[in-house]
Amino acid sequence: MWYDGIVHKTFYASGFLYHSPSQQILLQQLTEDGTSPLTLFRGKSRKGEDPRTVFQRSVSKILGITLRADFILPVYDYVHTTLGDHYIFYVDIPDSTESSRYKGKHVCWFPLAKLSKLNLTEQTRHDIIVGERVIRATEDHKQQSPQTKSH
Repeated sequence: MWYDGIVHKTFYASGFLYHSPSQQILLQQLTEDGTSPLTLFRGKSRKGEDPRTVFQRSVSKILGITLRADFILPVYDYVHTTLGDHYIFYVDIPDSTESSRYKGKHVCWFPLAKLSKLNLTEQTRHDIIVGERVIRATEDHKQQSPQTKSH
């Protein structure tokens, strides 16, 4: 059997869109009546797909948009008790016009500051908290990076 370097084990990839100027995240509601917890965008792998592609495909299916793969940033990965391998991503959407584009698709923007008040599962809450820490660390690193001067 020829080995192509791709693991064919089923896994999940999830994540959220982040609007940096307003510090809001885009989450989805799985039921129209609003009774289910808010969730990350999630997809299950297909044979030969990598985690970034799975997340890209799931966002495309739900929102009808195509994310550039190089804009999809990793948060972390872990082994979920029932789903198995799980990869978490985020995409920074810096343009404010993008933030209102997805109305009417059972999705909504929420301020990260109000995370504690949202109806989320504990795992989703944890994934967002870790995501927020990654975002803050990335922003802090960008601000602290010295400017290169030419001589």
